[in-house]
Amino acid sequence: MDLTDAVSIPVAALAGALCTIPLARVVRELPTALLREWSHDPQSVPLAEALRGRALGLFAVGCAALPALAAAQHGNGWETLWISVLALTLWVLTWIDVETRLLPDRLTLGLLWAGLLVNLREVFAPLDLAVLGAVAGYGSLFLLNAAYHRLRGREGMGAGDFKLLAAIGAWLGVGSLPAVVVIAAGSGVILGVALLLAGRREAGEAIAFGPHLCLGAAVMLYAEIWVRPWLGVLAR
Repeated sequence: MDLTDAVSIPVAALAGALCTIPLARVVRELPTALLREWSHDPQSVPLAEALRGRALGLFAVGCAALPALAAAQHGNGWETLWISVLALTLWVLTWIDVETRLLPDRLTLGLLWAGLLVNLREVFAPLDLAVLGAVAGYGSLFLLNAAYHRLRGREGMGAGDFKLLAAIGAWLGVGSLPAVVVIAAGSGVILGVALLLAGRREAGEAIAFGPHLCLGAAVMLYAEIWVRPWLGVLAR
């Protein structure tokens, strides 16, 4: 690692830290704005209380760490910038979904179009595989949810999850989707069982799936080279 790359790590961390307050405002205010749009009495919808105290500190750590890790892996270049944009958006979506069970279209669809534009230069995947990733990401969860609804008579996940996986596919390409879904499903099961055993979740109670999709995407974004061999073993 040369001096330029070494300097890029603290610079990226500082840039991410400076984004903390603006991104925290998005986490707090965007869901409230959407709920007020949908409500017949907008004044009855209070401002969300997310990201205060320790939670804000944890959020800030993520905002600084994600760009710094990208810079450590890719140095001072455009790829670090695009990874940071994707990772920070996924970080924001994770917090919003955990707090409100919402995945706003303004973020998921914006992320989808951004991924296709970035891949015009084949930064993460060829454009054709990025388009297929967007289609397969949305379509796979849509069909899975339709089958679940037919069997159980209720929704298994929301349309926001479909759009989020479509956005991930647009960035990382169709080839990354199976790994993203395997990681997401595995972490979701582990968390669900842990919450059930801890008495913090009732049997059959749904959990937010968006954060697990974000985790799967982050793992593939930052650690694909180490993850793919293990996924190949599991697939045998």
